[in-house]
Amino acid sequence: MFYDINRFHLLAFVTWQFTNYFAGQNIFGIYSNNVPKWKCGDSEPTKDCQVYLSCSKNNLTFVDPPFMSAAIEFDWICGSSALYQSFFNQIQYAGVLVGTLSFGTLSDRFGRKPIGIFVFSLSICATFASGMAPTVVILLILRFFVGLSVGGMMVVLSTWVMELILPQQRMVVRGFFNWGWTRIAMTTICYFTREWRLATYTFALSMIPPLLLAIFVLPESPIWLHSKGFKSRMIQSEVHIAKVAGIPYVPVEHKSIRSKTLLETLKTKGMFRKLRTLWIMWFIGAMCGTASDLNSGNLAGDFYLNQLLFGVLLVFSKMLLLFVDTRFTNFKRRTLHQGSLIGIIISFACLTSFRVMDYHGVEVLTVYLIGTVFIEYTWDACYLCAIELMETSSRASATGSCSLAARAGKIVAPILLHANMWWPYAVNISIIVLGIINLLVSYFLLPESKGVNLDDVHLDDDENVGEHQPMVQKPKE
Repeated sequence: MFYDINRFHLLAFVTWQFTNYFAGQNIFGIYSNNVPKWKCGDSEPTKDCQVYLSCSKNNLTFVDPPFMSAAIEFDWICGSSALYQSFFNQIQYAGVLVGTLSFGTLSDRFGRKPIGIFVFSLSICATFASGMAPTVVILLILRFFVGLSVGGMMVVLSTWVMELILPQQRMVVRGFFNWGWTRIAMTTICYFTREWRLATYTFALSMIPPLLLAIFVLPESPIWLHSKGFKSRMIQSEVHIAKVAGIPYVPVEHKSIRSKTLLETLKTKGMFRKLRTLWIMWFIGAMCGTASDLNSGNLAGDFYLNQLLFGVLLVFSKMLLLFVDTRFTNFKRRTLHQGSLIGIIISFACLTSFRVMDYHGVEVLTVYLIGTVFIEYTWDACYLCAIELMETSSRASATGSCSLAARAGKIVAPILLHANMWWPYAVNISIIVLGIINLLVSYFLLPESKGVNLDDVHLDDDENVGEHQPMVQKPKE
């Protein structure tokens, strides 16, 4: 069958897509902070804050608002209250930062399944409650818990699913079940609800199906159970997978693994070298991606059509990536990461040129879309390398530490948007510079990891990281 996919794998892929879908809350600020032009009485439509602040509320009208945002409802548009637009994103990113590290560690300690179920439950409760927030302060507190669940989901669920599927399916899940569908779903929900509270309720309730999958269909990760020495439970888990898949159970031989904590593995030189490289990759990737995403709401043209185009292009670009990864065996993880960074640098250099010429034609949107695709490709490389380079005993917590670095980047990113108000090239120039730094780090420090068996990944003190060196796999005796 296609990539040896069976019924169980399809259900695991669906769970992965819902994880991606809920992670879309990280860019909900595009909608919750959306503010159209306004006019005072019969004046010309504008975004001049002086007009907004000097006009009486009875005379002030918004020009065809595409979405009734939280910014409009709570009046955080101009003046000191405008800082809430940034706080809305930053408080959630702070929650993601805490969630990635804490839930990753808990997952390595107590298992993927119990922590995964808890994270799904928290995501539903926190998101639904945030839609009921009566004040800005309560809203921000609840969005912190939304971020907490997003962080846990991105680390625990991604690790869980990756450990349940086959090595050759890792790019399949990234190719067909990806961020593009998330943007399409988010745009569709916001288009039909047209209001941030109703959209929030819809997002929360739509997370019930994956919760049921996590409870009743997905078993505990056999790889994690093996790393903890729970042999009988591991066999039960593998039997369950075979039953759901509709295939005969065939015992799998596993090499022995000594369970280690993240602290122990951090003391291993090979581990620290890899994590140091991954931390830089994730921090820069998150900072550039978030700044680009949040800035996309300011593009000229139809608000919903622009966002839909982002999603559609990402879906097809991921399928293209899957084709290339399968067709060309020399297309490695390093090739994906470094090639994408070159594409980002070129794209945003073009956007900077357009800005200098004060050009706002369709070419601007086209290049912006292409740059977004390359940014998403770098995330594919980041996630795959983090999963494939880390040991099972600390994979979720190590990935959580990478996600922690990414959340730090996301918290910093909104500052670039504020800087754009004073210097219109701030976002584009920052992405170019950071892209060059990331490219150098990737070229000199990132090891190759494509196609490894996750059960075989071990790190030793004498492991070296070089430009062309593949990841060393040394099974324990």
